[in-house]
Amino acid sequence: MMTNTEALQAILSRVGTFTGMKKTNIQLANNQIVKGKPFEPPKGEIWVKITVKNAGSFISGIGNKPCTRTTGIVFIQLFAPLNSGTNDLSLLADKWSDHLQFYSVNRLEMLEANILDTGENNGYYQYNVNVAYRVN
Repeated sequence: MMTNTEALQAILSRVGTFTGMKKTNIQLANNQIVKGKPFEPPKGEIWVKITVKNAGSFISGIGNKPCTRTTGIVFIQLFAPLNSGTNDLSLLADKWSDHLQFYSVNRLEMLEANILDTGENNGYYQYNVNVAYRVN
């Protein structure tokens, strides 16, 4: 059985292997303060915020005891400076999608990725890549 913590660590480990952008432009949810400063979005560059949300568990089978599956979603929010176009944003969203969807390790299965154009948000243009996952 894989715990929620183990699933989170496996997902973040996979995120850490992404080579499509600078690591300094990736913000993880509730990032630790680095050198006394919280994450600051880079000026004039695309940056991302990654959040892993557990969506709960359900009983998937009954034998000697109930068997459960845990589901969740990895949210990757991509932000580009306004008026910089969407091509680079779209290409980066494709790279994140390719990197995460259908990846599996141990009992973790990353499922399909969805790319959503969410438009303007607080001075940035935003795309989201949402990747469902399950733990068997």
